[in-house]
Amino acid sequence: MKTVTALVFFIGLVHLNPALAGEGQVSAPNVVAPATATTATASTAAEGAAAAPGQTLGAQPQPSLLGMAMPFLIMLGIMYFLMIRPQQKRMKEHQALMSGLKKGDQVVTSAGIFGTISELDEKTVMLDVSKNVSMKVLKSQVNQVVTGPVREIQ
Repeated sequence: MKTVTALVFFIGLVHLNPALAGEGQVSAPNVVAPATATTATASTAAEGAAAAPGQTLGAQPQPSLLGMAMPFLIMLGIMYFLMIRPQQKRMKEHQALMSGLKKGDQVVTSAGIFGTISELDEKTVMLDVSKNVSMKVLKSQVNQVVTGPVREIQ
């Protein structure tokens, strides 16, 4: 287990610093001593134009914050459309089902109990399960309204 951890650590180091793997040897920029003052200002201006602010010649450019955050933003977008949005849609459908319940509806609870609604409260429902048998269940546990034969229930 320790060797696997060490290998993963080494691979991470090589990924972050390619000079450790022997790839892309980093070297200091070539600096040539100017022969005259006019050439010195021209070469200095050329070096300043070639290097971005805050960087030296020969160094690799740093990735932007947006470039580093882009994969995470894409993953969040995918999670939203695959997980969060469908769950919100199901919750809205269930809220509409609960608000549309009325006395006499035949329903199925999330526990699989069939019954007919005899009384409604804000949070509870009284179900007539069979002759002379009634159950009080939470309104949120009503899973669906039965409109046809039991065979067609999903």
